[in-house]
Amino acid sequence: MKKAVSRLFQLRKALDETEQEFGLSNYSEVERAVFSYISSTENHYVTITSIKNDPYFAKYSLSTIKRAVLFLTSNKVINSDQSSKDKREMILTLQQ
Repeated sequence: MKKAVSRLFQLRKALDETEQEFGLSNYSEVERAVFSYISSTENHYVTITSIKNDPYFAKYSLSTIKRAVLFLTSNKVINSDQSSKDKREMILTLQQ
């Protein structure tokens, strides 16, 4: 058990260092999680709905996720572009 707890702390430290490198250290937990989700799934369609449907985000309300997306778009971290397939959807991508 002690080895597992030690490993958990090492992972937390590595995550913290990586988030600092990306400039995410002042972001909320949900803002960092949304950023990570979008950056790790850039090869397919990412929308607020797809984020909400991921089991990891079950602990967050839809409005919390929308606020995080708005924060990230306002700070020019991600882009939000209208889908050509469904005009109601906005495709989320990392800022180039």
